[in-house]
Amino acid sequence: MRSRITTLMVVDMVGYSSMMNTNQEAAIEAVRELKHHQLEPVLSDFGGEVLKRMGDGWIVAFSSISAALDSAVKVQTNLYNHPTIKLRIGCHLGEIIEDDDDFYGAGVNITQRIQTEAPPGGVMVSEDFCRQLSTEKAAVLSDAGAFNLKNISQPVRLFQWRPAPGAKGKSGDVPSIAVRAFDYAPVDAETEALAGDLRDQLIVRTSRRKGVSVFDASAKTVDEATYDLRGRVRIAERRGRLTVTLISRTDARPVWSQTYEALTEDIFAFCDSVLERAEGDLRLQTNAFDGDRLVGIAVEDLSISELRARAANDFYKVTMESWEDGLALMQRAISLNPLDGMSLCMRVEAQLMLHGARYETMPEDIQKTCAEDLNTAVIQIPKSDYVIWIRGNFRLAVQEDVVGARADLKRSRQLNPAYLENHELEGQILLRESDFAGADLAFSRLVERGEQDPLQPYRLFMRGVARYCGGNFEGAAQDASAAYDLRPNEAGHLKLRAMALTEMRLPEQAEACLNAAKKLSQNPMMNTKPPVLPPDFRWVLDKLKPGA
Repeated sequence: MRSRITTLMVVDMVGYSSMMNTNQEAAIEAVRELKHHQLEPVLSDFGGEVLKRMGDGWIVAFSSISAALDSAVKVQTNLYNHPTIKLRIGCHLGEIIEDDDDFYGAGVNITQRIQTEAPPGGVMVSEDFCRQLSTEKAAVLSDAGAFNLKNISQPVRLFQWRPAPGAKGKSGDVPSIAVRAFDYAPVDAETEALAGDLRDQLIVRTSRRKGVSVFDASAKTVDEATYDLRGRVRIAERRGRLTVTLISRTDARPVWSQTYEALTEDIFAFCDSVLERAEGDLRLQTNAFDGDRLVGIAVEDLSISELRARAANDFYKVTMESWEDGLALMQRAISLNPLDGMSLCMRVEAQLMLHGARYETMPEDIQKTCAEDLNTAVIQIPKSDYVIWIRGNFRLAVQEDVVGARADLKRSRQLNPAYLENHELEGQILLRESDFAGADLAFSRLVERGEQDPLQPYRLFMRGVARYCGGNFEGAAQDASAAYDLRPNEAGHLKLRAMALTEMRLPEQAEACLNAAKKLSQNPMMNTKPPVLPPDFRWVLDKLKPGA
């Protein structure tokens, strides 16, 4: 057996299986065209050696890294306007082991996983590959962010190229944040250490998020970041305050700023409290950045991670239409990689939210698909708090498995104690168990820490329903009113307020709310999706559902 370090390329044809099902002759002809005209001759011109053909895929070796990139760019440029053929290409520098019959090696597996992250019509390369390129060659690549590749312990940074006729051939850079040293007062060793700890933990927490690159600006000079993140820590008597601000480097304009306060009697509890809220708010900001950068790119040209980013952006618009769009994007992502755990999980979340907002029971065939999706997602990414959280919601809302939902809540909290959405799952479980006071408390944590969350009207509605079921009619009326102020086009909020006012013996005000509700659209609305209710309170749904 022989081993060698080589430049590896994996090429895959997008939509081949679908094409085989609909037009087998066209699919075979497309592969022939790639073999004889559009792909293999070009790769050969740049010194590429075809190691293996796999129907609609190729594994190729190059002795030159720059030749591999040049050939990939040329192939994709030539195919840009092709009516039927679209490829995804991944490149990596790795070791292969060969014998007389076949070749092996982790390098091939990694390259295949990189290829699945490439945008259709584009090229994705590893950081190891990119580092070996000249400055001029590397300049055509965009930073695609960090990716969790299967069986790779640490996130891997990838870089991509996609055709951009009329431009410089570069688009879709992920936004980057340079985190500066935090200011602090009073100026003493204890407060300095606290400011440093808060900053370091915020860097680590934000770095876990997809769609953004985070750099420690105190460790090195960061010249090309999109934003600066600045922080200020102030301690006075028994209270502490953390202020974080994002500043655009293009025009020195603050684009977002927020202040977090808590008691400092227990300094560790203070850090946990302010960091949990700051991380949640920064997650919303980075999701928005990630969605904004993709607006000008056609859906069919988006990679799987970009489809997820676009879908997350749609979910935050909190309309039925935007969630349906997000569901369609996840269907597209899954067609590119049926084993992409995060896309499968997001598809389940969309189904849960859309059926819930319609006050419908999920059909058995969709239930079965969702259960299979969640099994695959848990196997693929077992350490994702989001994946476990979604499974808990599915078990509770669809399978009525309270024990399983509680186990998932426990696991999600073990994975990430600061994950804000765990309060929602806890509230839903407690409400299902008729612990209305406990559900109120859990939803209150969510409401208090999610002031900037676009889902805040939905959170208020859930708490209002919990309060109504628990007999706190005044609190339910207040929540319904607050939710309606944020989303004044949703009749469900007025219906809940009318129900609470009726119990408070204010019939005239209740009637006014119902009359106002009748003037609004009776279509399903995402912010009035109900929480999971105990069986003896499900009559509440009949009063709240669209058209009631």
